[in-house]
Amino acid sequence: MSDRVLVTGATGTVGRHVVDALGDRDATVRVATRDPEPAREQFPDAAEHVAFDFERPETWGGALADADGCFLMRPPTAGGERVGEFAAAADRVGVKRLAYLSTLGVERNPLIPHHRIEERIAGTDLDYTFLRASFFVQNLVEVHREDVVERDQIFVPAGDGATSFVDARDVGEVAAVVLTEAGHADRAYDLTGPEALTYGEVASAFSDALDRPITYADPSIPAFVRRMRSRGEPLPFLVLMVGIYTTARVGLADRVTDDAERILGRPPRDVAAFVADYADQFRPADDRRYVETRGPPVPEVAYRVINPVVERLLRSPLHGLVSDSLVLLTFTGRESGDEYTTPVGYWVDDDGRLVVTTQSPWWRNLRGGRPVKVLLRGERYKGTATARPDPADVAEYVERNGVDAARRLGVAVKGDRPPTRAELETGVEGTVVVEIELERAEAAAAAATA
Repeated sequence: MSDRVLVTGATGTVGRHVVDALGDRDATVRVATRDPEPAREQFPDAAEHVAFDFERPETWGGALADADGCFLMRPPTAGGERVGEFAAAADRVGVKRLAYLSTLGVERNPLIPHHRIEERIAGTDLDYTFLRASFFVQNLVEVHREDVVERDQIFVPAGDGATSFVDARDVGEVAAVVLTEAGHADRAYDLTGPEALTYGEVASAFSDALDRPITYADPSIPAFVRRMRSRGEPLPFLVLMVGIYTTARVGLADRVTDDAERILGRPPRDVAAFVADYADQFRPADDRRYVETRGPPVPEVAYRVINPVVERLLRSPLHGLVSDSLVLLTFTGRESGDEYTTPVGYWVDDDGRLVVTTQSPWWRNLRGGRPVKVLLRGERYKGTATARPDPADVAEYVERNGVDAARRLGVAVKGDRPPTRAELETGVEGTVVVEIELERAEAAAAAATA
Protein backbone atom coordinates (compact mmCIF):
# COMPACT_ATOMS: atom_id res chain seq x y z
CA MET A 1 0.00 0.00 0.00
CA SER A 2 1.32 3.44 -0.94
CA ASP A 3 2.16 5.84 1.90
CA ARG A 4 0.46 9.22 1.78
CA VAL A 5 3.05 11.86 2.72
CA LEU A 6 2.34 15.52 3.36
CA VAL A 7 5.16 17.82 2.23
CA THR A 8 5.30 21.32 3.72
CA GLY A 9 7.56 23.91 2.11
CA ALA A 10 7.16 21.94 -1.11
CA THR A 11 8.41 24.72 -3.39
CA GLY A 12 11.50 25.47 -1.29
CA THR A 13 15.17 24.56 -1.63
CA VAL A 14 14.72 21.12 -0.05
CA GLY A 15 10.96 20.59 -0.29
CA ARG A 16 10.93 20.42 -4.08
CA HIS A 17 13.42 17.55 -3.95
CA VAL A 18 11.42 15.78 -1.26
CA VAL A 19 8.40 15.83 -3.60
CA ASP A 20 10.46 14.43 -6.49
CA ALA A 21 12.11 11.72 -4.37
CA LEU A 22 8.80 10.59 -2.87
CA GLY A 23 7.33 10.38 -6.37
CA ASP A 24 10.20 8.11 -7.40
CA ARG A 25 9.31 5.83 -4.45
CA ASP A 26 5.65 5.57 -5.52
CA ALA A 27 4.39 7.42 -2.46
CA THR A 28 1.15 9.38 -2.65
CA VAL A 29 2.48 12.92 -2.37
CA ARG A 30 0.32 15.66 -0.89
CA VAL A 31 1.83 19.06 -1.72
CA ALA A 32 0.95 21.68 0.89
CA THR A 33 1.31 25.34 -0.07
CA ARG A 34 -0.48 28.60 0.64
CA ASP A 35 -1.59 28.83 -2.97
CA PRO A 36 -1.98 25.42 -4.65
CA GLU A 37 -2.34 26.75 -8.20
CA PRO A 38 1.35 27.62 -8.83
CA ALA A 39 2.34 24.37 -7.09
CA ARG A 40 0.15 22.39 -9.49
CA GLU A 41 2.12 23.88 -12.36
CA GLN A 42 5.43 23.04 -10.68
CA PHE A 43 4.41 19.52 -9.62
CA PRO A 44 1.83 18.30 -12.18
CA ASP A 45 2.43 14.66 -11.25
CA ALA A 46 1.79 15.09 -7.52
CA ALA A 47 -1.34 13.17 -6.50
CA GLU A 48 -2.78 15.82 -4.19
CA HIS A 49 -2.50 19.57 -3.62
CA VAL A 50 -3.90 21.29 -0.54
CA ALA A 51 -4.04 24.87 0.71
CA PHE A 52 -2.01 25.05 3.90
CA ASP A 53 -0.68 27.80 6.15
CA PHE A 54 0.97 27.43 9.54
CA GLU A 55 -0.74 30.65 10.62
CA ARG A 56 -4.19 29.31 9.67
CA PRO A 57 -4.91 26.29 11.91
CA GLU A 58 -8.20 25.78 10.08
CA THR A 59 -6.11 24.49 7.13
CA TRP A 60 -4.29 21.88 9.20
CA GLY A 61 -7.03 19.29 9.32
CA GLY A 62 -7.41 18.96 5.57
CA ALA A 63 -3.65 18.84 5.10
CA LEU A 64 -3.17 16.10 7.71
CA ALA A 65 -6.25 14.01 6.93
CA ASP A 66 -5.28 10.35 6.32
CA ALA A 67 -1.59 11.25 6.05
CA ASP A 68 0.85 8.51 7.02
CA GLY A 69 3.90 10.77 7.07
CA CYS A 70 4.91 14.42 7.01
CA PHE A 71 7.96 16.33 5.88
CA LEU A 72 8.06 19.36 8.16
CA MET A 73 10.11 22.50 7.75
CA ARG A 74 9.83 25.87 9.45
CA PRO A 75 8.95 28.59 6.91
CA PRO A 76 10.32 32.14 7.24
CA THR A 77 7.11 33.62 8.59
CA ALA A 78 6.14 30.93 11.12
CA GLY A 79 7.14 31.04 14.76
CA GLY A 80 8.73 28.03 16.38
CA GLU A 81 5.80 27.62 18.75
CA ARG A 82 3.33 27.41 15.89
CA VAL A 83 5.41 24.75 14.11
CA GLY A 84 5.53 22.77 17.35
CA GLU A 85 1.75 23.04 17.66
CA PHE A 86 1.38 21.66 14.14
CA ALA A 87 3.59 18.68 15.01
CA ALA A 88 1.42 18.01 18.06
CA ALA A 89 -1.68 18.18 15.83
CA ALA A 90 -0.10 15.65 13.46
CA ASP A 91 0.42 13.36 16.43
CA ARG A 92 -3.19 13.73 17.59
CA VAL A 93 -4.72 12.82 14.22
CA GLY A 94 -2.60 9.69 13.80
CA VAL A 95 0.29 10.63 11.52
CA LYS A 96 2.88 7.90 11.99
CA ARG A 97 6.16 9.37 10.74
CA LEU A 98 7.56 12.88 10.70
CA ALA A 99 10.85 14.13 9.22
CA TYR A 100 11.84 17.58 10.43
CA LEU A 101 14.38 19.69 8.52
CA SER A 102 16.73 21.06 11.15
CA THR A 103 20.30 22.36 11.10
CA LEU A 104 23.70 20.91 11.94
CA GLY A 105 24.75 21.52 15.54
CA VAL A 106 21.24 22.40 16.73
CA GLU A 107 21.52 20.15 19.78
CA ARG A 108 24.27 22.41 21.14
CA ASN A 109 22.53 25.71 20.40
CA PRO A 110 19.39 26.36 22.51
CA LEU A 111 19.08 29.90 21.14
CA ILE A 112 17.74 28.99 17.70
CA PRO A 113 14.11 28.02 17.01
CA HIS A 114 15.05 24.59 15.65
CA HIS A 115 16.25 23.53 19.11
CA ARG A 116 12.90 24.25 20.73
CA ILE A 117 10.97 22.69 17.83
CA GLU A 118 13.00 19.49 18.10
CA GLU A 119 12.21 19.34 21.83
CA ARG A 120 8.50 19.77 21.14
CA ILE A 121 8.49 17.03 18.49
CA ALA A 122 10.46 14.65 20.73
CA GLY A 123 7.72 15.05 23.33
CA THR A 124 5.08 13.58 21.00
CA ASP A 125 4.37 9.94 20.14
CA LEU A 126 5.38 10.49 16.51
CA ASP A 127 8.10 8.35 14.96
CA TYR A 128 10.27 11.38 14.27
CA THR A 129 13.53 11.82 12.40
CA PHE A 130 15.56 15.02 12.64
CA LEU A 131 17.45 15.90 9.46
CA ARG A 132 20.21 18.20 10.67
CA ALA A 133 21.61 19.57 7.44
CA SER A 134 24.92 21.31 6.84
CA PHE A 135 25.36 24.36 4.57
CA PHE A 136 23.48 23.75 1.32
CA VAL A 137 25.70 23.74 -1.75
CA GLN A 138 22.75 25.36 -3.57
CA ASN A 139 23.67 28.55 -1.71
CA LEU A 140 26.48 28.92 -4.22
CA VAL A 141 23.77 29.62 -6.81
CA GLU A 142 21.36 31.55 -4.62
CA VAL A 143 23.95 33.89 -3.09
CA HIS A 144 27.23 33.85 -5.02
CA ARG A 145 26.19 33.33 -8.61
CA GLU A 146 26.66 36.97 -9.62
CA ASP A 147 30.30 37.03 -8.52
CA VAL A 148 31.02 33.76 -10.33
CA VAL A 149 29.28 34.89 -13.52
CA GLU A 150 30.52 38.47 -13.70
CA ARG A 151 33.91 38.37 -11.94
CA ASP A 152 34.95 34.69 -12.01
CA GLN A 153 35.21 34.83 -8.24
CA ILE A 154 33.99 33.15 -5.08
CA PHE A 155 33.67 36.21 -2.86
CA VAL A 156 33.02 35.25 0.78
CA PRO A 157 34.89 36.19 3.99
CA ALA A 158 35.52 32.60 5.14
CA GLY A 159 39.33 32.71 5.34
CA ASP A 160 40.90 29.27 5.16
CA GLY A 161 38.01 27.59 6.96
CA ALA A 162 36.37 24.53 5.45
CA THR A 163 32.67 23.71 5.06
CA SER A 164 31.00 20.30 4.71
CA PHE A 165 28.54 21.37 2.00
CA VAL A 166 25.49 19.16 1.51
CA ASP A 167 23.37 18.97 -1.65
CA ALA A 168 19.68 19.75 -1.10
CA ARG A 169 18.86 16.95 -3.56
CA ASP A 170 20.49 14.44 -1.22
CA VAL A 171 18.61 15.84 1.77
CA GLY A 172 15.37 15.45 -0.17
CA GLU A 173 16.19 11.82 -0.94
CA VAL A 174 17.06 11.11 2.70
CA ALA A 175 13.72 12.57 3.74
CA ALA A 176 11.92 10.28 1.30
CA VAL A 177 13.73 7.24 2.69
CA VAL A 178 13.01 7.93 6.35
CA LEU A 179 9.36 8.69 5.57
CA THR A 180 8.72 5.47 3.64
CA GLU A 181 11.02 2.90 5.26
CA ALA A 182 11.26 1.46 8.76
CA GLY A 183 14.25 1.83 11.06
CA HIS A 184 14.52 5.60 11.40
CA ALA A 185 12.18 6.32 14.31
CA ASP A 186 13.37 8.73 17.00
CA ARG A 187 16.70 9.33 15.28
CA ALA A 188 18.72 12.41 14.39
CA TYR A 189 20.90 12.41 11.29
CA ASP A 190 23.70 14.90 10.65
CA LEU A 191 23.67 15.35 6.89
CA THR A 192 26.84 16.58 5.22
CA GLY A 193 28.61 16.10 1.94
CA PRO A 194 31.46 13.60 1.53
CA GLU A 195 34.18 16.09 2.42
CA ALA A 196 34.86 19.50 3.87
CA LEU A 197 36.31 22.01 1.42
CA THR A 198 37.86 25.42 1.82
CA TYR A 199 36.49 28.04 -0.52
CA GLY A 200 39.79 27.93 -2.37
CA GLU A 201 39.08 24.26 -3.08
CA VAL A 202 35.51 25.17 -4.06
CA ALA A 203 36.92 27.66 -6.57
CA SER A 204 39.13 24.91 -8.03
CA ALA A 205 36.08 22.66 -8.42
CA PHE A 206 34.31 25.48 -10.25
CA SER A 207 37.32 26.02 -12.51
CA ASP A 208 37.45 22.36 -13.48
CA ALA A 209 33.71 22.05 -14.13
CA LEU A 210 33.26 25.36 -15.96
CA ASP A 211 36.53 25.15 -17.92
CA ARG A 212 37.53 28.67 -17.00
CA PRO A 213 39.56 29.97 -14.04
CA ILE A 214 37.49 30.81 -10.94
CA THR A 215 39.38 32.27 -7.98
CA TYR A 216 38.63 32.61 -4.29
CA ALA A 217 38.99 36.28 -3.43
CA ASP A 218 39.08 35.76 0.37
CA PRO A 219 37.87 39.33 1.08
CA SER A 220 37.89 40.98 4.46
CA ILE A 221 34.54 41.30 6.19
CA PRO A 222 34.37 45.08 5.49
CA ALA A 223 35.15 44.50 1.79
CA PHE A 224 32.47 41.82 1.59
CA VAL A 225 29.89 44.07 3.25
CA ARG A 226 30.77 47.00 0.96
CA ARG A 227 30.30 44.95 -2.19
CA MET A 228 27.03 43.45 -1.09
CA ARG A 229 25.70 46.80 0.12
CA SER A 230 26.58 48.31 -3.25
CA ARG A 231 24.13 45.81 -4.74
CA GLY A 232 21.41 47.03 -2.42
CA GLU A 233 21.47 44.05 -0.05
CA PRO A 234 19.95 44.98 3.35
CA LEU A 235 22.17 45.10 6.41
CA PRO A 236 20.35 42.32 8.35
CA PHE A 237 20.99 39.90 5.49
CA LEU A 238 24.66 40.78 5.54
CA VAL A 239 24.91 40.31 9.29
CA LEU A 240 23.56 36.79 8.91
CA MET A 241 25.87 36.04 5.99
CA VAL A 242 28.92 37.28 7.89
CA GLY A 243 27.89 35.05 10.79
CA ILE A 244 27.68 32.02 8.50
CA TYR A 245 31.11 32.59 7.00
CA THR A 246 32.69 33.44 10.34
CA THR A 247 31.56 30.02 11.53
CA ALA A 248 33.57 28.52 8.67
CA ARG A 249 36.50 30.88 9.25
CA VAL A 250 36.95 29.70 12.85
CA GLY A 251 36.70 26.02 11.95
CA LEU A 252 33.17 25.19 13.14
CA ALA A 253 31.64 24.19 9.78
CA ASP A 254 33.90 21.33 8.70
CA ARG A 255 32.37 18.31 10.42
CA VAL A 256 31.78 15.42 8.00
CA THR A 257 29.55 12.44 8.76
CA ASP A 258 28.56 9.29 6.89
CA ASP A 259 24.86 9.51 7.81
CA ALA A 260 23.75 10.48 4.30
CA GLU A 261 25.81 7.70 2.68
CA ARG A 262 24.44 5.04 5.06
CA ILE A 263 20.84 6.05 4.40
CA LEU A 264 21.16 6.54 0.63
CA GLY A 265 23.39 3.51 0.03
CA ARG A 266 25.74 5.67 -2.03
CA PRO A 267 28.12 8.57 -1.43
CA PRO A 268 26.39 11.95 -1.28
CA ARG A 269 27.01 14.39 -4.11
CA ASP A 270 30.13 16.48 -3.84
CA VAL A 271 30.69 20.09 -4.87
CA ALA A 272 32.18 19.09 -8.23
CA ALA A 273 29.04 17.12 -9.13
CA PHE A 274 26.88 20.07 -8.10
CA VAL A 275 28.79 22.53 -10.30
CA ALA A 276 28.65 20.16 -13.25
CA ASP A 277 24.89 19.75 -12.86
CA TYR A 278 24.28 23.49 -12.41
CA ALA A 279 26.90 24.71 -14.91
CA ASP A 280 24.30 26.49 -17.00
CA GLN A 281 23.54 28.76 -14.04
CA PHE A 282 27.15 29.97 -14.03
CA ARG A 283 27.54 30.86 -17.70
CA PRO A 284 29.29 34.17 -18.50
CA ALA A 285 27.07 37.20 -18.92
CA ASP A 286 27.38 37.38 -22.70
CA ASP A 287 26.03 33.82 -22.92
CA ARG A 288 22.95 34.60 -20.83
CA ARG A 289 19.93 36.78 -21.30
CA TYR A 290 20.67 40.50 -21.50
CA VAL A 291 18.17 41.20 -18.70
CA GLU A 292 17.93 38.71 -15.87
CA THR A 293 16.12 38.51 -12.55
CA ARG A 294 18.49 37.77 -9.72
CA GLY A 295 17.70 35.19 -7.05
CA PRO A 296 17.03 36.06 -3.40
CA PRO A 297 19.82 37.86 -1.51
CA VAL A 298 20.30 34.96 0.91
CA PRO A 299 19.48 31.26 0.83
CA GLU A 300 15.84 30.52 1.33
CA VAL A 301 16.52 28.65 4.55
CA ALA A 302 18.12 31.77 6.07
CA TYR A 303 14.80 33.59 6.02
CA ARG A 304 13.65 31.32 8.83
CA VAL A 305 16.07 33.21 11.04
CA ILE A 306 16.05 36.59 9.31
CA ASN A 307 12.39 37.55 9.19
CA PRO A 308 11.57 37.32 12.92
CA VAL A 309 14.82 39.10 13.82
CA VAL A 310 14.27 41.89 11.29
CA GLU A 311 10.65 42.33 12.33
CA ARG A 312 11.65 42.80 15.97
CA LEU A 313 14.42 45.20 14.95
CA LEU A 314 12.08 47.31 12.80
CA ARG A 315 9.67 47.60 15.73
CA SER A 316 12.43 48.62 18.15
CA PRO A 317 14.14 51.98 18.83
CA LEU A 318 17.09 50.61 16.83
CA HIS A 319 15.05 50.47 13.61
CA GLY A 320 17.34 53.08 12.04
CA LEU A 321 19.95 50.35 11.50
CA VAL A 322 17.83 48.78 8.76
CA SER A 323 14.89 51.09 8.02
CA ASP A 324 16.70 52.84 5.20
CA SER A 325 16.01 49.75 3.09
CA LEU A 326 13.31 47.73 4.87
CA VAL A 327 9.73 48.30 6.01
CA LEU A 328 7.15 46.10 7.70
CA LEU A 329 4.18 45.44 5.43
CA THR A 330 0.95 44.16 7.00
CA PHE A 331 -1.91 42.86 4.86
CA THR A 332 -4.99 40.66 5.21
CA GLY A 333 -5.26 37.27 3.54
CA ARG A 334 -7.87 37.47 0.80
CA GLU A 335 -9.39 34.08 1.65
CA SER A 336 -8.44 33.52 5.29
CA GLY A 337 -9.11 37.02 6.62
CA ASP A 338 -5.99 36.60 8.79
CA GLU A 339 -3.42 39.35 9.13
CA TYR A 340 0.14 38.78 7.93
CA THR A 341 3.26 40.89 8.46
CA THR A 342 6.50 40.57 6.52
CA PRO A 343 9.69 42.68 6.19
CA VAL A 344 10.23 43.85 2.61
CA GLY A 345 12.67 46.06 0.75
CA TYR A 346 11.32 49.35 -0.56
CA TRP A 347 11.96 52.69 -2.13
CA VAL A 348 9.88 55.80 -2.84
CA ASP A 349 9.37 56.71 -6.50
CA ASP A 350 9.20 60.19 -8.00
CA ASP A 351 5.42 60.27 -7.53
CA GLY A 352 5.71 59.71 -3.78
CA ARG A 353 4.50 56.11 -3.89
CA LEU A 354 6.09 53.46 -1.73
CA VAL A 355 7.27 50.68 -4.04
CA VAL A 356 7.84 47.08 -2.97
CA THR A 357 8.88 44.17 -5.17
CA THR A 358 8.63 40.44 -4.61
CA GLN A 359 8.81 37.06 -6.27
CA SER A 360 6.83 35.41 -3.45
CA PRO A 361 3.15 34.45 -3.82
CA TRP A 362 1.84 36.70 -1.00
CA TRP A 363 1.29 39.47 -3.57
CA ARG A 364 -1.86 37.66 -4.71
CA ASN A 365 -3.59 38.98 -1.58
CA LEU A 366 -3.19 42.50 -3.03
CA ARG A 367 -4.91 41.96 -6.38
CA GLY A 368 -7.16 44.83 -7.38
CA GLY A 369 -5.92 47.22 -4.69
CA ARG A 370 -6.12 46.26 -1.02
CA PRO A 371 -5.70 48.16 2.26
CA VAL A 372 -2.38 47.66 4.00
CA LYS A 373 -0.46 48.98 6.97
CA VAL A 374 3.19 50.00 6.79
CA LEU A 375 5.81 50.60 9.48
CA LEU A 376 8.27 52.97 7.80
CA ARG A 377 11.22 54.46 9.67
CA GLY A 378 9.44 53.96 12.96
CA GLU A 379 6.22 55.63 11.73
CA ARG A 380 2.93 53.82 11.09
CA TYR A 381 0.97 54.47 7.88
CA LYS A 382 -2.15 53.18 6.21
CA GLY A 383 -2.38 52.85 2.48
CA THR A 384 -3.67 51.02 -0.55
CA ALA A 385 -1.44 48.47 -2.25
CA THR A 386 -1.81 47.45 -5.88
CA ALA A 387 0.12 44.51 -7.27
CA ARG A 388 1.34 44.66 -10.88
CA PRO A 389 2.46 41.15 -11.90
CA ASP A 390 2.24 41.59 -15.67
CA PRO A 391 5.79 41.55 -17.12
CA ALA A 392 4.75 44.39 -19.46
CA ASP A 393 3.86 46.55 -16.45
CA VAL A 394 7.11 45.69 -14.67
CA ALA A 395 9.13 46.36 -17.83
CA GLU A 396 7.38 49.72 -18.27
CA TYR A 397 8.22 50.55 -14.65
CA VAL A 398 11.91 49.80 -15.24
CA GLU A 399 11.94 51.89 -18.43
CA ARG A 400 10.30 54.81 -16.65
CA ASN A 401 12.54 54.75 -13.56
CA GLY A 402 15.87 53.63 -14.98
CA VAL A 403 18.73 51.39 -13.93
CA ASP A 404 18.41 52.14 -10.22
CA ALA A 405 14.83 50.88 -10.30
CA ALA A 406 15.99 47.75 -12.12
CA ARG A 407 18.59 47.05 -9.44
CA ARG A 408 16.06 47.52 -6.66
CA LEU A 409 13.69 45.20 -8.48
CA GLY A 410 16.40 42.53 -8.41
CA VAL A 411 16.80 42.83 -12.18
CA ALA A 412 20.30 42.77 -13.62
CA VAL A 413 20.94 44.52 -16.95
CA LYS A 414 23.98 42.93 -18.60
CA GLY A 415 25.74 45.65 -20.53
CA ASP A 416 25.91 49.39 -21.09
CA ARG A 417 23.10 49.93 -23.58
CA PRO A 418 19.45 50.28 -22.51
CA PRO A 419 17.62 46.96 -22.88
CA THR A 420 14.86 46.55 -25.42
CA ARG A 421 11.26 46.14 -24.27
CA ALA A 422 11.33 42.46 -25.32
CA GLU A 423 14.50 41.86 -23.29
CA LEU A 424 12.94 43.57 -20.29
CA GLU A 425 9.70 41.62 -20.43
CA THR A 426 11.59 38.34 -20.68
CA GLY A 427 13.98 39.24 -17.87
CA VAL A 428 11.40 40.46 -15.35
CA GLU A 429 9.01 37.53 -15.67
CA GLY A 430 8.09 36.34 -12.17
CA THR A 431 8.90 39.69 -10.53
CA VAL A 432 5.94 41.66 -9.17
CA VAL A 433 5.85 45.40 -8.46
CA VAL A 434 3.59 46.46 -5.59
CA GLU A 435 2.76 50.18 -5.50
CA ILE A 436 1.47 51.56 -2.19
CA GLU A 437 -0.35 54.87 -1.99
CA LEU A 438 0.12 56.01 1.59
CA GLU A 439 -2.43 58.21 3.32
CA ARG A 440 0.50 60.27 4.51
CA ALA A 441 2.44 60.03 1.24
CA GLU A 442 4.19 63.36 1.65
CA ALA A 443 5.50 62.32 5.05
CA ALA A 444 6.66 59.00 3.64
CA ALA A 445 8.54 60.70 0.83
CA ALA A 446 10.16 63.05 3.30
CA ALA A 447 11.15 60.14 5.52
CA ALA A 448 12.69 58.30 2.62
CA THR A 449 14.87 61.25 1.66
CA ALA A 450 15.76 62.43 5.16
